[in-house]
Amino acid sequence: MLLVNNKPLKQGSTPNTASISTPSNAPPDISALSISSMSDYHVFDFPGKDLQREQIIDLLDQQGFIPDDLIEQEVDWFYNSLGIDDLFFSKESPDVLANIINSLYASKLDAFAKSKFSQLQLNTGFNNVNNNANASNQIDSTLINDEIVQEAEPPHGNVKLPHSHPQSFNIRNKIITNNHAILIETNNICPTRLSSSSSASLAADFERDSINNEHFLDCSSPYQLDSVIDDLFLDNKSRKSSRCVSYWTQESGLKLSFIYESVFDDNISKQIPPAKLLNGEIDGISDKIMLQVTSPENKRLYGLLIKLVQEREGPIIKTVHSIENNDEIRLLVAFKRFTTKKYYSALTSLFHYYKLNPSKFYLESFKQSDSINDDIIIFSIYLNKTLQSDDILPNDLELSIRQIEKEASLLYAIPDNSFRRVYEDRQFSPQEAVYAHVGSIFINHFINRLGANYQALISQLNLNESNTLLLEIVDNLKKKLRSETFTKQMIIANLEKYHKIVSKLYKNFAELHHYQDNAKKLENTLSYQRFSKLEPFANDQEFESYLNKFIPNDSPALLILKTLNLFNKSILKTNFFVTRKVAISFRLNPELIMPKSEYPETPFGIFYVIGNTFTAFHIRFREIARGGIRIVVSRTLDAYEVNSRSIIDENYQLASTQQRKNKDIPEGGSKGVILLNHGLTTQDHTFIAFSQYVDAMIDILIKDPLKEKYIDLLGHEEILFFGPDEGSAGFVNWATEHARKRGCPWWKSFLTGKSPKLGGIPHDEYGMTSLGVRAYVNEIYKTLELTDKKIFKFQTGGPDGDLGSNEILLSTPNEVYVGLLDGSGVLCDPNGLDKLELVKLAHERKMVSNYDKAKLSELGFLVTIDDMDVMLPNGTIVANGTTFRNTFHTEVFKFVNRVDLFVPCGGRPSSINLNNLSSFIDERTNKSKIPYIVEGANLFIAKSASVALEKHGCILFKDMSVNKGGVTSSSLEVLASLSLNDNDFVNKFIGHSTDRTQLYKDYVVEVQKRIMENAELEFHQLWNLRNSTNSPTTKLSITLSQTINKLNDDLIDSNELWNNDLVLRDYLLLNKIIPKLLIDIAGPENILENIPVPYLKALISSYLSSSFVYKFGIDVDIGKFLEYIGDLKREAYASS
Repeated sequence: MLLVNNKPLKQGSTPNTASISTPSNAPPDISALSISSMSDYHVFDFPGKDLQREQIIDLLDQQGFIPDDLIEQEVDWFYNSLGIDDLFFSKESPDVLANIINSLYASKLDAFAKSKFSQLQLNTGFNNVNNNANASNQIDSTLINDEIVQEAEPPHGNVKLPHSHPQSFNIRNKIITNNHAILIETNNICPTRLSSSSSASLAADFERDSINNEHFLDCSSPYQLDSVIDDLFLDNKSRKSSRCVSYWTQESGLKLSFIYESVFDDNISKQIPPAKLLNGEIDGISDKIMLQVTSPENKRLYGLLIKLVQEREGPIIKTVHSIENNDEIRLLVAFKRFTTKKYYSALTSLFHYYKLNPSKFYLESFKQSDSINDDIIIFSIYLNKTLQSDDILPNDLELSIRQIEKEASLLYAIPDNSFRRVYEDRQFSPQEAVYAHVGSIFINHFINRLGANYQALISQLNLNESNTLLLEIVDNLKKKLRSETFTKQMIIANLEKYHKIVSKLYKNFAELHHYQDNAKKLENTLSYQRFSKLEPFANDQEFESYLNKFIPNDSPALLILKTLNLFNKSILKTNFFVTRKVAISFRLNPELIMPKSEYPETPFGIFYVIGNTFTAFHIRFREIARGGIRIVVSRTLDAYEVNSRSIIDENYQLASTQQRKNKDIPEGGSKGVILLNHGLTTQDHTFIAFSQYVDAMIDILIKDPLKEKYIDLLGHEEILFFGPDEGSAGFVNWATEHARKRGCPWWKSFLTGKSPKLGGIPHDEYGMTSLGVRAYVNEIYKTLELTDKKIFKFQTGGPDGDLGSNEILLSTPNEVYVGLLDGSGVLCDPNGLDKLELVKLAHERKMVSNYDKAKLSELGFLVTIDDMDVMLPNGTIVANGTTFRNTFHTEVFKFVNRVDLFVPCGGRPSSINLNNLSSFIDERTNKSKIPYIVEGANLFIAKSASVALEKHGCILFKDMSVNKGGVTSSSLEVLASLSLNDNDFVNKFIGHSTDRTQLYKDYVVEVQKRIMENAELEFHQLWNLRNSTNSPTTKLSITLSQTINKLNDDLIDSNELWNNDLVLRDYLLLNKIIPKLLIDIAGPENILENIPVPYLKALISSYLSSSFVYKFGIDVDIGKFLEYIGDLKREAYASS
């Protein structure tokens, strides 16, 4: 006999399942596993129920709130009419249950009194509105509140509230303890129906709504307490796993939810093989109570869903019919915990939109490991056809559930949108609300806040980079316009106000991108009926005419709605209508949304991805392009708003810089930026955002046979190549494996910087990026004869990061660190930090907060971001450690007397700009306080500030020249995977032992050698140009990169070299470009066959363009180039 709390289950509740056996090694038929709500979950027998009931009656009698002759009626109603399982009566005390019954009775009594008063209002106020203009003064508006309902007087004429009218009350109550909660709520409150303070307005609303018959016929609203289940339990990482069961009462709209902390058997293994999952052997990961009240079929059903969740990204959503109850339909949703937020309340609001009433809602948690991050959640929702409202016919119910399946996936990606109120009022469908949400974010990033007047001003000013004061004024004006005009709140408010226009634009969007195969199957659903009634704009002329007709010409709504229309026009493909997705992705046309006045070089392509915890973009400048994925976190809302305002500019500048850095390799430049919502800073948060970003991008890069088709207006497949960057370096292995699992043919080259077991060359392990940075530092030392002189050094980016740790490990003996800062705080000592301690931290990849403070001098200090009101050795008071860290690079000279070399290895873009430039200029000499800067971190110094620093005497080398070692390594990593067949790549390059093959080790050395050679070649060309032209290296770096890229583009478009001089072509590939190590393994003929022809062409053009410019300079003279090609030809024919 099964026992729960030593109490037996009722016998005979499990159906005969002999005919529903499935072999354990085959996936079970999911439709055969849902018997009925009464069989899937057994009826629990609580022997102490009668005694408990009597105890409650006694308590209620003693308290005296309910009349004596109604107590038993109220208790019977509570025990027998609400469908509550005896299991929950067994878990609650008589005191708690008596209090619940009291609150329910009080709510019914309160509603009864209000119904009488509302009748009085209608009789005295509404009827006289047309006859008396001052009728509003006849009713005390303070008595009208948001819980008024319209109800007839009880037929018995008795002041006692009869049980024949349970629909007459409203309640919202919650009982929350440390490990469980009870939520009690009805949803027939109408907060927006009778809220006006004037009687005239009330009457007008009443007459209109009586005619329209919409609001008063459906006076329900979504359950507000559902958010408690999300916020306090499901999404709360401080809470353990929970189990929740909710019951509905159709007549009253009463919902009761019981939430309890799950209890698992930790003595049973959590590692369950797939075959056992399919057989329902889930005891080790299941709540003990659930195991005792559920059927074997339900366990197998849950095992199947768990297996599917383990295999895929995103939710698993299934609809099944109960075998034993033809009236019952069951919706199942399974997903990984914490991969979405507010999903429980999003789903219940979806049922509200479709006017569907579930009977039971089970929330089950499954513990796969000791980490709650691995939990799997399953929602099991039962609906009965005959318990739905009269206007929902049985066939409509099934169609509505099918539509809910699609929209449950959409809400998984965006469960909480900015247009919830409009959606709950059914002025937006779920799809329209999400469309408006992603559209509002697009508008926030791409609306033209600067306007024509700003552009006219700029053209009149004739800005010159030497006029730093004017540049600073213009830059501040630009920032002010972007931060104070067209705020996010204004955009949302105007889209709400003109929601009908938004709906029409949604229809334009949907007609263009919704694949129509399944549309006819959903014709009877509420969502489809609404969609079919929407009238899209026929063309731009009609759209403009509509705006001019209904919107004032000085309204900000004009530009807001025009930008939403621009969003529609720019979309080339999207996964919006693909059922199973984890985030929503769009491929956009940059020519339409990135004006040349702000973005002089138009990118090749831009992707826009929006998830439940992030907003992200990806910009690339060539069809074949490579660049890292950067994750930006914001500890505070203020930081998030700053980051949000700059994300597009940052992404563009990073991709543009990458394009210039990639001048030595066949791929163009790209960059991805993922901006997490504020407060999400842990590695768990960043991984979820990264994984959803990658999966959503893949959705519209391939044609996945397991997913629906999407409309592709681009017309051809695309390939993106990602790499590691800030925040994403630890996730590249996962992304590679995931691309393979999704069936991407280019999975081997999709991500670079992956682990050696996948054929990757980790940048951080081999210091690939730092080798290029150090080459510039060392060449400065050699050129200026500083190698043996003491150099006082300052660095941003600490020993925990790739660039920062390797910069410390590669630093030369003459360097003395005086300042170092990272994500954890600031480390400073004007007498010099202990080099051995820094090397130790770098090897261990630990932050500066782990520095041994005993090794600081009397003037040294460590301030962490969590420190408050700290006094430093020089008497400075640090009020806030985070603020101190963020600004320390501009205040370093308050604490040290001298910095010779500054190497930024981390930090936010434009950390040095015209606004804080004065911090780096000596007032007495007008010279830069720092003589040498090598910009390892991307965009750390704004271009205008770089030029100004050089004007004041600083020798400065920009990121696009310095920070290119990583992309060189990535490109050569891809070349190895393309050059070798699968057998050689796996067996000879990767190998099968834990030790790396000799080929791999030798290839790493070859990559490192090329990085340093390229860096030295560019350094000397820039140094010579600087001396000969007296131009700043900031400008020369840009010019040099543009020159190489322009020549590269010209050469790659020409077939002359490829088709007409095979000797030279093959000589360059086999002797100058492809490493000999790879040729020796594959063979010269095979290697040229293995590498795709477009990639071979790109290899030749990139080599010729970069090697020519490094040798001859930035003036591309056709005579010199022909002479250069002639020399190479002679070499080629001499060796043939």
